[in-house]
Amino acid sequence: MSDMPALSEVVNLIKFIVNNFDDGLAVLLGNAEPPSSAEIYDRKLSAYPDYGVRISGGEGVPHSQIILETVQEEIIHKLGGWRNISFGFRCYRDLYPETWKLFEMYCLFVRPGGMVRDGTGGAASMIGRRFDGITAKTQRRRRNAIIRTIALFLITRPGDETFRLYDDPLLDKKLN
Repeated sequence: MSDMPALSEVVNLIKFIVNNFDDGLAVLLGNAEPPSSAEIYDRKLSAYPDYGVRISGGEGVPHSQIILETVQEEIIHKLGGWRNISFGFRCYRDLYPETWKLFEMYCLFVRPGGMVRDGTGGAASMIGRRFDGITAKTQRRRRNAIIRTIALFLITRPGDETFRLYDDPLLDKKLN
């Protein structure tokens, strides 16, 4: 187990994929081609502003080597690759279809800057109306709890391949 990434690293990887790739959820389910190392590197790099300042000196590391050694690629490798990651997401989707619907809608429609501008609160409001009036804050908590549950499964995946909701007190706290 010492080879496994930390829970926070896996959670951050999942959030990175969902937030930075239009087909991020499809990638995590195995329905779309996973991004290449270069695409992950470019998206990670574009998240930071370019101030036009270059630092000279230090060890010259080839650009291709930097791309291949990104933290995200290391985490994906430690989890057993994209195939194992998509297995965890498909297991959750199949076992918990009601919570999956909320998770799926949140991941597809709620984006920084908003995708739906309908004058009534946007995508989070639309999702809230569909799911008994839950607030945007509750939607975000549930999304984060689901990501955390799937990340726990990916890290501690049992040998019998059974998806388990782990007895995690933080999970209940975040959902309520």
